[in-house]
Amino acid sequence: MAVSTRPARGPRAAVREDGRGRRPWWHYAILACALLVLAGLVWGGYAIWFALTHVRASYARVTGLVVNVAAKSDTRVRKVLVRTGDEVTEGQIVAALDQADLEAEVERTEATLEAREVELARSERELVLTISETAASIEEAEAQLSAAGARLRQAEAEMKMEAEQQPDEVRQASADLAAAKSRLEDAKARRRRAEKLRSEGAVSEQSLDAARTAQQTAEAGVESAEAALEVARARDYRGQIQQQAVATRQAEELQARAGLKSAETRGRRVALLEQQVLARRAAVAEVEAELVAARVRLSDAALRSPVTGVVVRGFGHSVKDGEVVEKGQPIVTVLATDVPFWISASVSELYAASVREGQPVLIKIESLNRAWLRTRWLHGRVEKVGAATEFQAAEGSPWIIQQIPLKITFDPEGEPVKHGATCRVWIAVQQ
Repeated sequence: MAVSTRPARGPRAAVREDGRGRRPWWHYAILACALLVLAGLVWGGYAIWFALTHVRASYARVTGLVVNVAAKSDTRVRKVLVRTGDEVTEGQIVAALDQADLEAEVERTEATLEAREVELARSERELVLTISETAASIEEAEAQLSAAGARLRQAEAEMKMEAEQQPDEVRQASADLAAAKSRLEDAKARRRRAEKLRSEGAVSEQSLDAARTAQQTAEAGVESAEAALEVARARDYRGQIQQQAVATRQAEELQARAGLKSAETRGRRVALLEQQVLARRAAVAEVEAELVAARVRLSDAALRSPVTGVVVRGFGHSVKDGEVVEKGQPIVTVLATDVPFWISASVSELYAASVREGQPVLIKIESLNRAWLRTRWLHGRVEKVGAATEFQAAEGSPWIIQQIPLKITFDPEGEPVKHGATCRVWIAVQQ
């Protein structure tokens, strides 16, 4: 490669010859200022863009599931078994209440239940016996009434038949007797006339014998007619007997009807006994429910943690051993560790139309940013937007503004997030 041997000319050549090729300091100052201005412009543009596309939430705090373990009635605390900071599991006993009154209540309710069951068993036996007796009585009374009705109809039929035959027989027998007596008088008159004529010799002995025979025959006819009349009169007496029999059958039917009515009255007693059994069954069910409730209260005397977590208020912080507590008063407070934390926040009602469920969220938790220039951003999303507004005081302002509550879920990404920690939240309202 050829090298020029031409000598350099001008000030630059002089500088190169002196070995000083560096720029002046003010060149670097201008460059630094330009870079700062550019960075400021970029940062300002980003800030403006961020302000236009994000909404900052207020009153943001990390929130977890906090459960208060409390008594369900006014009672005395026998012993608190956990202290603040202890870890507990779901179902673990954390406090014991006074059980003396509850045990006495269970025993008293059991005795009452036993008495009610005895009364119910007695009523059920009486009902079964009454039903069987009533059914048998009604069946027997119906059979007796049916038989009495049949006998009455038969007696009435016989009496009617005799009543139809009786007047003709008596009248005929009376007429026959009168005719027989008339013939007897004629026969006696002919015999007397024949005896007179025989004494005068006007008739023969045979004629007199014939007259006597005719009189005897007439006397026999009278006796036969009298006997027939007696038979007819006897039949008339039989009709009277049949009338008495009909009256007797009628009385039997009335008695059978009364027996059936009495049996049906027992049936109404069955209905009353059924109502009594139902009432006593209801009483037994009521006492059983009371016993279940008493046993539940007895089991509730051992207060158990409903969740797995850490005790944040235990022995000595709220209730001490032997202290009397009211219904619902917290005895132990547990923070659940198996339920993810979320962030409770709110935004002004002015942003009600912008904030929607599912929008992404940037989260800055203050306790995670203690180091200088160290910012740890977490990501989340809007889980739920409240349906009603709340009145809250604006930060640093005496004015009362309406806020919309929010629930924000986030991923702690392994960071040691604490319940109740304050944080700053920006909601991306525009993508």
